[in-house]
Amino acid sequence: MPDPDQALVEACQTANQQDFDEAYRQLFVLYQDRVFTICLRVTGNQEDALDAAQETMVTLARRIKDFAFRSRFSSWVYRIAVNAAIDSRRKRLDAPRAGVQTTVGNSEGERQLQQVAAEEVHADPVQEVSRTENQVLIQDALARMNPRFAALLVLRYIEGMSYEEISEVQECSLGTVKSRLNRAHTALREFLQHRGFDSSELTS
Repeated sequence: MPDPDQALVEACQTANQQDFDEAYRQLFVLYQDRVFTICLRVTGNQEDALDAAQETMVTLARRIKDFAFRSRFSSWVYRIAVNAAIDSRRKRLDAPRAGVQTTVGNSEGERQLQQVAAEEVHADPVQEVSRTENQVLIQDALARMNPRFAALLVLRYIEGMSYEEISEVQECSLGTVKSRLNRAHTALREFLQHRGFDSSELTS
């Protein structure tokens, strides 16, 4: 299946500077929101997410001529974004598991994470409150846990990527993806259990 971004990417790779700016602007508009969203969900706060998203887009502009379509362009973009987000978090934290509070409040990230749960057309108000509280807990867990685990959980459960898509983004085998996701899911369960959340509500 052809890469839907191939024409724009090739335009960036072969264009002179003036034409490059226009072709890259189209890619920038296409990916800027998705890149920021992933960075926000992995880092847990807007300041780090903005830094990571900016680094991602700069890297894309600098390295796009080297892209050889060994994977989909979108997978390459997400790989750079995830790595930039992880690096941004590690600059802020002394260690991946450090218990540092990150402030998210009523940010866009909270709204987006709350949308992860499947919506019920006529949900009971009490259930709605419970669901919102659970999503905030999950958000807090992602902001505190090992950033590589957080990134995997974001790609799988929030971005809705298949194992195959994650394998392409992470450049690893399907078996490695499944193994790492199991460890990430266990870490999430343990965190939520310590916060009094019924982890039986989680699904693999």
